[in-house]
Amino acid sequence: METFILFLLAIVVIWILFRPVTKKELDRYNDKDNWSNMGF
Repeated sequence: METFILFLLAIVVIWILFRPVTKKELDRYNDKDNWSNMGF
């Protein structure tokens, strides 16, 4: 049971940390001028 709680906690922390990055990446991907924003 303790392992399950730690696992859930890790998922929540990862979700909070990576959600803004993914939102920014999606906005960059959906931009019409996305070639200049791909970081090449």
